[in-house]
Order: sequence, then C-alpha cells, then structure tokens
Amino acid sequence: YPYGPGTADNEGASGQQSLSVSFPFFGNSYNSLYVNTNGAISFGGAVTGFTSAAFPVTDNRVIAAFFTDIQTNHTGHIYHRETVDADVLARATMDVRTAFPADSGSFVATWTYIATWHEVGMKGATGDGLNLRNTFQLVLVTDGCKSFVLFNFDQIQFLQGGSSGGDGTTGAGPKPAQVGMNGGDGTHYTIHPYSRTTNLYNL
Repeated sequence: YPYGPGTADNEGASGQQSLSVSFPFFGNSYNSLYVNTNGAISFGGAVTGFTSAAFPVTDNRVIAAFFTDIQTNHTGHIYHRETVDADVLARATMDVRTAFPADSGSFVATWTYIATWHEVGMKGATGDGLNLRNTFQLVLVTDGCKSFVLFNFDQIQFLQGGSSGGDGTTGAGPKPAQVGMNGGDGTHYTIHPYSRTTNLYNL
C-alpha cells in the first residue's frame, strides 16, 4: 500500500494515536493505538521494550508485523496513517476477500490504518550487519463490525537483533521475529506459520 512522503503519513514511532473509528480486536474495541519501533502496533499502551517471549503473553495487546529488536537512529523510517481513501478501501476490500474468503463474505472496507517500517536496521548490528535492512507493512481493515489485518513484506534481511541475543553481523539468531497477534490475556493469539523460524527470510 502507498506510504511515505506524498501520502500524508506521520513519521516515526508514535505516542497514542486517536482513531476515527473503533477497531475490533479479540473481543474488545479500541479507539486509539500506538506504533512501536520494534515492528508492532499496540493497544492500551506503547510497547517500550522488546521481548522475545512467544505469544501468547499477558502484558502486550499487539499486532506484530515483524516483532524484533529494531532501531531507526541511523537508518530507516516508520510511516503510519489512517485513511478512508477510495482507492485504498477498494484495494483493501479485494485483498481481504481474497485472503479470507471463508470469513469475509460480502465485506466492504470502510476504514484502514497503514503502518510501514521502511529499510529499518537492527539493534546491536556490527560489521556487515550494519547494512542489513527490513521493509514491511501492516494494514488494519474494518467495516465497523469485522476487522482484518494484512501483512506485506518487501525485504527481510535480518531476523533477530544483536542486542537481544542474535548475531549482530548476520542478523540470524535463536529466537527470530514474531509475526502475528496477541490479545494480552494469555489465551487469545494468532501467529503466522513462519513466525520465529528462518522461513521468515522467504516472506
């Protein structure tokens, strides 16, 4: 989905972002969210640190596009915005119906939120690891009743930051990034089949 300069995006990790709609998420509805540096958005509070604990966890209500130890101090940008642009809504409607045919029925998107991590680096990078970049995106979509999340991946060159136990030179590590959703109650969660595996390079 379009992002960056020219799209009226906000830039950088965010404080509380008020939403013009209520977004349904695991039985609750939220009127605000936080865009976090480490590859996730959250509800109810910002995720100020990184944890490699596997979902489900009880302390974070998050949607993780690529949850790992990320830094943007020297490279990369984080862009985000809510939009009801007609072209974006039409694309989101088509993408949801294609990706979730059993659940979407006659779904028509009325609102979206797009967050993009563009060419971000990893914390704890050394040597060749300083040149590794990831670009990925998540899109929240709702019609006011049902909600869906779309993940888009353009480039994945590292899986775990050197400062969290990964290899700062190669970007590999024993606990690769998480991709999925966590309800924050220790019970409700969904993970991508490639989450926390080296298959993430193939996204």
